[in-house]
Amino acid sequence: MQMFVFRPKRAGVAARLYSARVRLGGWERAKTYPLHVSDKRVAEQKLRELVTDLERQEAGLVAPSASRELAGKPIESALAQFISDLEGKGRSPNTIKAYRRCISLLAKHCGWRRLGDVSAASFCEWRAKGQVSPKMANDVLGYARAFFGWLVALRLWPGDPLAGVDKVQVPQGRGHRRALAMHEIGSLLASVPKRRALVYQFAISTGLRRKEINGLTWGDFHLEGESPFVRVPGSISKNRKAATLPLQPDLVPLLLAERPQMALEVEWAFRGKVPNMDTFHRDLKRAGIPRFDGHGRKVDFHALRTTCCTLLQANGVAPRVAMEIMRHSDMKLTMRNYTDSAHLPLAAEMRKVPCLSELRRRNSRENDAQGSAQAGVVLGHSEAVSGVSGHLLANSETFVSVSSGHSCAPSDASRPPAYLVDPIRFELTTSSMPLRRSSN
Repeated sequence: MQMFVFRPKRAGVAARLYSARVRLGGWERAKTYPLHVSDKRVAEQKLRELVTDLERQEAGLVAPSASRELAGKPIESALAQFISDLEGKGRSPNTIKAYRRCISLLAKHCGWRRLGDVSAASFCEWRAKGQVSPKMANDVLGYARAFFGWLVALRLWPGDPLAGVDKVQVPQGRGHRRALAMHEIGSLLASVPKRRALVYQFAISTGLRRKEINGLTWGDFHLEGESPFVRVPGSISKNRKAATLPLQPDLVPLLLAERPQMALEVEWAFRGKVPNMDTFHRDLKRAGIPRFDGHGRKVDFHALRTTCCTLLQANGVAPRVAMEIMRHSDMKLTMRNYTDSAHLPLAAEMRKVPCLSELRRRNSRENDAQGSAQAGVVLGHSEAVSGVSGHLLANSETFVSVSSGHSCAPSDASRPPAYLVDPIRFELTTSSMPLRRSSN
């Protein structure tokens, strides 16, 4: 270890204030730290304190000095830096708004004024009050952990204080979306004006989100040819990746009828035609579709995307193809989050399984037939038994009955030995040991 104080020189002139040069055991190079004092004894005292602090940091016993300084600052100041970084990364305005709102409200309700005030115990105490739903509590926890994860990644904070907090279990179906049934889709499209019906049909057929539909222009549609498609630019896509989606044939004439004859490529296709949530709820009521079912699952505009994925799965589309159409990065999103299992053809698929009762009856009939045949051979046909016995005893050797253990003399084939009268009690085998005849 290397440590000493000195006054830096510039152009041969020593500075007035002291600095320290430190190199601990695991360091490749020595580091210089300004001490901001002019007295050598005070500088040596600060050097000893600095070395002690650095050794504790290396051992993980205390937080770095930057973290200690940040712990005393208001949490809103660190949150502002986090929001500024999100904006620089190009995150959507709605996402940035959710982070700012949720973290600020959480800090207010938990009494967090500085970053040093954040603790898992205070969060669990706030959650136990039940002021928000379980799903909302999980969402807020996710936002807060993302915020502290950002601080840890920038080496501004030693660790996530909420890392040990687990999410609460959300009641089954509560807060989740459901897919529309086929009769509900038909009722919705038939009970609304044609323009809104086209928007709903387009959303169900393509699985596009509300913002993505609003951002499409007529230049993104290619309605001519054998394979019409719509191109989703990366500027409006959620994952910032451009995608090409095929269009159903019955949707093409409706889009051609809606497109103006002299439409420019930069003109919006659905801007101003996508209904807001109040209009959507009125359309659901007009079509007789409840917003919530018996399990608490809801129907909103994004549920049309769930309906699209469920239709793909219910009609036998390969999961990998459905994942590509839905533009998901993980198969779990397609199979679990966006597939409503209540609309899958479970009963029809189960009918493809062989009937186990018929299999049992058929095997029972075969077993009964085999048992009857064996009983007829053993008990009902003494002539056959005699013939077999005579055949076995037709040679010149005498055999021992395995079950009785007595020898017998050879006899005529038409007259079986006495021990063969009851074939159930006695048994002849070809493995019996032959006995020699007596010379007498």
